[in-house]
Amino acid sequence: MNIIVSFSGRRDGNCDTIAKYISSKEDLVLFMREISTQPCADCDYECMSGQCKYHGDGIYAFFEKCALADKIFFIVPMYCGNPSSLYFIMNERCQEYFMQNESHWEKMLKKLYMIGIYGSEENDPDFLNCFARQYPFKNVEKHILGLERHKYNQKINDFLLDVDEVKVKLNEFISGQD
Repeated sequence: MNIIVSFSGRRDGNCDTIAKYISSKEDLVLFMREISTQPCADCDYECMSGQCKYHGDGIYAFFEKCALADKIFFIVPMYCGNPSSLYFIMNERCQEYFMQNESHWEKMLKKLYMIGIYGSEENDPDFLNCFARQYPFKNVEKHILGLERHKYNQKINDFLLDVDEVKVKLNEFISGQD
């Protein structure tokens, strides 16, 4: 079973439709906006010495599911020049999980694949690089796919999956993970 995660705050936009497109019936599609998560705030770094005070929200259970997956696909949109805030919240909160489950980090890296959706590489050349800096993938091109909306003359409410070339890129990226 694969886990596909949309980090979009918008329902049924590009991230959600791509998540559904690349999934099979045995896969689990998750929408980060629907997972109850408390951002890192108002604490005394309890995660560093024991258990995060927000341990009972959905983020720890999210990582437990990811640990069981064959492959994990994060579909992350760019908002205001950065990955979505939902992605950052997950990122901050992963610290407790991986401190308590250190051996899962390397396993997750091997099965984690990123799809970044953004305007254009020309305007935002560092968008995909932020994933490469965060996750030390041995083969970055195999683990990160960028889909530039402006390359296909896409406006804010257009769908990348309406472009055949995007479907080809997605299919090649997904099939290359076997």
